[in-house]
Amino acid sequence: MSKLSNNPSQGGSFLPAEYVKGKSQLRANIIALFLFVLVLAGVVGAFVVNHQRWRRVNVEQEMVAAAFEEEAAKIDQLKSLEGQRVELIERAEVVTALKDRVPRSVLIGEIVRSIPEGLTLTVLNLEGERVRVVLPKPDPKDTKTRTLKGKNVGKGKGKDAKGAKPAKVLPPRFKFSLAAEGIAVDNDDVADFLASIKASPLFGDVELQYINETTIDKQKYRKFKVTMILLEKAEASLVDGTEEVEIGNVHFGIAGSSTDSE
Repeated sequence: MSKLSNNPSQGGSFLPAEYVKGKSQLRANIIALFLFVLVLAGVVGAFVVNHQRWRRVNVEQEMVAAAFEEEAAKIDQLKSLEGQRVELIERAEVVTALKDRVPRSVLIGEIVRSIPEGLTLTVLNLEGERVRVVLPKPDPKDTKTRTLKGKNVGKGKGKDAKGAKPAKVLPPRFKFSLAAEGIAVDNDDVADFLASIKASPLFGDVELQYINETTIDKQKYRKFKVTMILLEKAEASLVDGTEEVEIGNVHFGIAGSSTDSE
């Protein structure tokens, strides 16, 4: 009895030391297992949350990619329409250039209406000349043909030139000049004719080449010559008294008389 009371390690307990030690070890193992399960649950929870977040991001990415492809298709369609519009404009420019904007009836009618009393035209000559259009220089960056992968295959010659962009067809341009010769009773009639021609919206660069005195049947007259050019932007609709008449699918401009224009 005296030995049990003198051992301080037992603390007055009647339980064996091995049992107390095993119980403490079991409590430590349970706590360690609980902490392990807690950490494992946290790791699994974090993985699940990250996986769900990744799936949500993936879905949003697919939606953005689908929207991008849709917008890209719309952009390609707009580019195609823009190319067709440019092509149609170029064709329209060519057709407009080939179309006679000022019919000869309107041209002669405008000159006739400019003739004052006492003046007579003897010669009216119209000459046309095609203006040479200088093509723009090609871009040196476009002289090489590229494959679908963007690799250069050489200069655009021979077979490689088949994929090159065709040259742009420029609308033809024409320059028309007129020369009017005639006789007048006096210089005032010639001056009135010049003033009337200069006021016309069809003509430009009106110049009096010469005016000389001549005699016809013992009557003195003033012989003259006037030159002018037909303006590039001249149209029959600019002349007062003109009416547009359609015959079939062709439109014609008919000049009215001076009384109609008034």
